[in-house]
Amino acid sequence: MRFFELFYKYVLGVVGIVLISCISVFFTDGFQLNVNLYFQNVWGVIRSLFTPSDWFFHQFVGYELLEKPLFSYVLDNYLYSMTILFAALVIAIVFGMVFALSTFGLPHKMKRAIHTMLNGLEALPDILFIFILQMVVVWFFKTYDILLFEFAYIGDRIYLSPILSLCILPTVLFYRSFLLLLEEEWKEDYVQLVRSKGFSKMHVLMWHCLRNIKISLVIQSRPIVWVTLSSLLVIEYLHNFYGIVRLIFFDSRPFVIAMALILIFTPFYIIYSVLEWSFKVKQTEEFSDSRVSMRGMKLISMESMKLANPGMHFFSSIKKMSRFFVSLCKKPTFVMALIYLLGLTILSFMYSYIAEVPVNTIKIFQDEQGTYHAPPHPPGDGGLLLGSDTHGHPILSMLIVGAKYTILLTALIAFLRILIGYVLSIPYLFWLGNRSKRMITNMADGMQFLPLSLIAYILLVHVLIFNEDQRIVAESVRTSNIILEISILILFAIPVVLNTIGREADEILRKDFAQAAILLGGSKSRLFFRHITVHLFPKLVHLFGQQMIQALQVLMHLGVFGILLGGGLMSGGAAYQSLTYEWTGMFQALRMGIMTDRYWLIVPVLVLYVLLIFSIQSVVKSIISIQQQKIGVYSGKEYAKIVDNKGGRSSSRMRELNKESFVFIERS
Repeated sequence: MRFFELFYKYVLGVVGIVLISCISVFFTDGFQLNVNLYFQNVWGVIRSLFTPSDWFFHQFVGYELLEKPLFSYVLDNYLYSMTILFAALVIAIVFGMVFALSTFGLPHKMKRAIHTMLNGLEALPDILFIFILQMVVVWFFKTYDILLFEFAYIGDRIYLSPILSLCILPTVLFYRSFLLLLEEEWKEDYVQLVRSKGFSKMHVLMWHCLRNIKISLVIQSRPIVWVTLSSLLVIEYLHNFYGIVRLIFFDSRPFVIAMALILIFTPFYIIYSVLEWSFKVKQTEEFSDSRVSMRGMKLISMESMKLANPGMHFFSSIKKMSRFFVSLCKKPTFVMALIYLLGLTILSFMYSYIAEVPVNTIKIFQDEQGTYHAPPHPPGDGGLLLGSDTHGHPILSMLIVGAKYTILLTALIAFLRILIGYVLSIPYLFWLGNRSKRMITNMADGMQFLPLSLIAYILLVHVLIFNEDQRIVAESVRTSNIILEISILILFAIPVVLNTIGREADEILRKDFAQAAILLGGSKSRLFFRHITVHLFPKLVHLFGQQMIQALQVLMHLGVFGILLGGGLMSGGAAYQSLTYEWTGMFQALRMGIMTDRYWLIVPVLVLYVLLIFSIQSVVKSIISIQQQKIGVYSGKEYAKIVDNKGGRSSSRMRELNKESFVFIERS
């Protein structure tokens, strides 16, 4: 019975992949909504999956388009890609666990420094790790005349460089996950009992804590795997080897796309099915309570909509928001982050409005000594403070103009993802049964094994790239292309966001206070908006920060391939000029900047990008901290202050709590 259930879920996942792969027909020549053509392609892909004679792909050899057997490519290159991917994941898990166990016993201040360092590493773009590793190899070769390893595919297959490049970011993420889960598990009562029997700390960590965090680790590993899959596309491109992901570069027909995505999805589905069966990871259970169902009651009752004094309620809400903002302004990190975000955004709008030509083009010019200078101009050349790019555009002007697009649009993507997921969680919580919730969970789990960067590239590659002589056309459709790209990045993340928010809301609904509200006759609307939302808000804020950073990462991956926000102009067959000068698109110059020692092409945007990630993290942490206090959750230091103010003395164990851990206390 278990086998048939797993097979049924796998078939559903494959059907979803087929439906996703055929969406590309809407974007073949611009954006055209041809529903009949779409379903014809869906049927054609399904039929081809059961017709081995159709298993071929097209590839240009010189100027001739040839048909090559798909099976031979898959047997060779697919195994190559999967070897690199799984080797990187195994290294990340092993080293993440070793680092967490070895640093767990460090003093509190050192662990706080480690958390800060991990936040900093997460803020760095993953493509930067690739080039840093390559530059270290080049530097070592120039200095000692010893080549550590090959880092570009030139006929002989390379393994070490792509594996090391791919494993750096997931190692950081697994290290952080292991460390946080172990710190949380260490506060359990059984740990103190085992320690009182004389067992060492390492014994408790290895034989008790690691076993008890395995289910949480399986759940938290899904987004890490998603990040690694998204990075695999960039790894294959920058290391110049052809794996399963770059198969789509040869042939972008829906059948080839479906085959590539199925091959990526299948091994991870099998692995996680085995892990969930072995560890008994429970699916979402139906919360059956006659009071919750409220037979036939409407979602929003009329009584809950009645307000004694609408004006007073409005001013009360404004007063609460003002007090909340004042509390946030007492946190220096929040103020600094807000100044950075709002300051850059306002400056960008003002500069774009005041300047007649926001971004000038400075080509070849002659200085006072008669020397000719061609782009890219270094800093100080021709009065350029930060230099120019390869097209002669001043770096400083590009950063200022692109700030509003980078900050506002990524925030909009994250906000709409959370808002749609939050609104859909209402029917998820009150209307859907156990079977429907499991279907959403299965769909979300399947989507996490499909790299969003790859899906967005497939859909937008024929839409957002224009020839240099099509500038007028590209600028006329820039706004519509921005809306289209934002819509794609939002819609394909909705199942995952809805599953996350819905399951969190389901857990809150099981709490005692929610049960008490139900027993007292509270309506569904009051229960959701007055009780569940208050406790769900910190998680929504945390999820907002994650989604904003994820959107930045996807835009950066797309920028490497010339898929720029709002569109880009192709010049010389390789270089791309952005129409919006959005920051992530400037990372396409990373390779040239590092390899040719023209660091001004990448250092300014890298600094602003890292500060943007830090600002997002600071704002999110500040909001979560204030909201946690409103519902009676305090950090370890805050708890100690409250106890001292009441005349008591806090225990040494409470004072040593990690700053990121929270405890519930009774509010007076």
